[in-house]
Amino acid sequence: MYISLAFKLEKPILPSREEHFGTLQRIAQLFEPFGLPMDVWHPPAPTRKKSLAHAAFDRNGPTPAALELQRLQDEKDGMTDYRRTGIWSGSEKGKRGVLSVSFSSSTRFPICLFDLQFDEIEPLDDARNMQQLIFGLLDICPRASDIEVGPFKYYTLHRVFPKRPGAGWMLYLPTAITSEAVPEAAELVPVTESGRQTGTIIVSVADDVFSADNPDHVKIANAIEIRLADQDLLPR
Repeated sequence: MYISLAFKLEKPILPSREEHFGTLQRIAQLFEPFGLPMDVWHPPAPTRKKSLAHAAFDRNGPTPAALELQRLQDEKDGMTDYRRTGIWSGSEKGKRGVLSVSFSSSTRFPICLFDLQFDEIEPLDDARNMQQLIFGLLDICPRASDIEVGPFKYYTLHRVFPKRPGAGWMLYLPTAITSEAVPEAAELVPVTESGRQTGTIIVSVADDVFSADNPDHVKIANAIEIRLADQDLLPR
């Protein structure tokens, strides 16, 4: 399953390496209730062996080794307005995950992203648990402009508009959306703040795990995207 969250920095200032890994740590903590504890995560490194030799986090936060590896990568990249880094669960089979965060302080290309990919985490096949994860991401990044949840294959092969968010299994948008506006949705979950609805999680399939190989699932997601676009509710 794949999750992408898009947002912009409040101020055009790139976070420090410590802040960057701090954001990754907060995302990783969201997976603890679903079977991926904090001690499974490893930082990026030039080789798999070097990555597995270090933990991404300890009781104090990001480890010195993870931050040093990132410092070396930053020096190699030589960029001052963009940084992308991530962590992985150290396994290429079974229950596993890869999380990355990209920050951009560029005024020309200001989009920042959380990218989450994971497999065989059975609790997240449940729609309620997945919505819990989305709410957790919104606690970390309440400025999200959209959150896509679904199989990566859907977004590469089946979305209607290549340059707009895809509905997939679930789509968060920072606006109140009614069932009259999107009758194709199986469920609309309100996101509130201080008693006021600030966003909506649009669920295309509520009683099953969304599959890009199921024509009925793809048809529903496509219909939601078209309906949202017709009402100028789907971001460009």
